[in-house]
Amino acid sequence: MIQKQKKKIIITFIVLIIINFAIIFASIKDGQGNNDPMYRFRERQAVTFISALTLGLTSLTALSIYLLKKKTQPLQEKVKFWLFSAIGFFYLCIDEYFMAHEGIDEWVGSWFGQNIKEMNLDNLVIASFGIIALMLCLYFRKVIFKNKIMLPFFLLGGLGLAGTIIFHSFERINIYYEVAEESFKLVGVTSFFSAYLLAFLTFKNEISISKINPL
Repeated sequence: MIQKQKKKIIITFIVLIIINFAIIFASIKDGQGNNDPMYRFRERQAVTFISALTLGLTSLTALSIYLLKKKTQPLQEKVKFWLFSAIGFFYLCIDEYFMAHEGIDEWVGSWFGQNIKEMNLDNLVIASFGIIALMLCLYFRKVIFKNKIMLPFFLLGGLGLAGTIIFHSFERINIYYEVAEESFKLVGVTSFFSAYLLAFLTFKNEISISKINPL
């Protein structure tokens, strides 16, 4: 079982890298052809749409796990982790496509004046999402460690989020920092989706085995 999980992780990781590289490379190349490296990374463009779609699929996958676990083994682990995950990723999907958090810094800045608006508070909003996610993961750490197949992709997703925050801080210096920011975001989003997809497939397989070989 452990060897099978390692094989799944390696294959998924390779596929993840190839897909992300292909999307990022094609987006940059297309942007350069339009004299704007950020062309495909801008709001409502291809990369943003892919990120929003992936977040939506992650939410749906987490909800599916929640419903399955609630039905088959409601007392074996804290199934609310999957429900909270579904709600969180659904919000992020809506936020990504409709640009909800981008306006929060301007809204807060309007209370204090233009100087606050120039402090890029939008970056703090993104960081707050990461802090909330980290707190939930720590609270439900037993669930996560029980589903160890998710761990490598949670870590990669965390690095993607960290890269997004770091490069977002420098996006006004050079347009390629913006490209890096959106690229890290894409890596993070697809990594989290991979984590939940593998958890779902693993759990479905466990259910199938238990039906074939009931105790």
